[in-house]
Amino acid sequence: MIVSTGNNFGAGHIEFKEYLSDNMIILNGRFAFDCTKEEYLNADVLEIYVPELPMKRSLETAVFLTYENTYGRMGTIVKSWIKNKTTICLENLEINSRYGSREFWFMCAYLPKGQRNTFEVEGQVDLHLDNLPWNFREEHAWAVVREKWAYLCFVIEGFYQAEPDTPFAIDLVNFPADIISEVPYVAQTTNKSGFGSHFINCMVSEGKFSNPGCTEQFLKDASSSFVKVFIVRELCQRCLT
Repeated sequence: MIVSTGNNFGAGHIEFKEYLSDNMIILNGRFAFDCTKEEYLNADVLEIYVPELPMKRSLETAVFLTYENTYGRMGTIVKSWIKNKTTICLENLEINSRYGSREFWFMCAYLPKGQRNTFEVEGQVDLHLDNLPWNFREEHAWAVVREKWAYLCFVIEGFYQAEPDTPFAIDLVNFPADIISEVPYVAQTTNKSGFGSHFINCMVSEGKFSNPGCTEQFLKDASSSFVKVFIVRELCQRCLT
């Protein structure tokens, strides 16, 4: 676990589950912050200070920014990058000041900047979705599973006659059952410019994707929906005893 030593925008305690190496850093974590604080309003770039990382600087990645507005829990993405070995930066994206209950949600990977590497995909699994609600269909499913981390990405389309606020669980075929993580489920919307996309807090565990139910507004606005996350794997305690 990485515990932040401070920040420049007035947020409280920040901690991350992490995977650290010279050529990839994965961070998982979420925290709330007050967008009315003077420190936040005065910061051109948001900075989180951490103990020394193995990477001196990174390319840009994406972090989820969620908030409440007229249509419920919505959000977008902001740019993030490692500035130096002790500083993680976030874009201070200007959005409507009335959007409250803001959180940053890290499910992302950082890659080194200024290095030439051969990119090789190792650990890809034959992921597909099973036991979907009758009116949902899989558009895309892809996953990479390594010893200490995993990447999960899938797209679902088709919400015809879907019942709002109805929980469902989808089988993630060939995805390890011991990977457990809360994940954001995002609606791709075409009619909410300036408001963001709908977000639902869901769970991956025991080889399943569990959704507490899509809101009526989510189903009304969504043209498709997706999960796209890097997950830090935790050691199985049963394997250590």
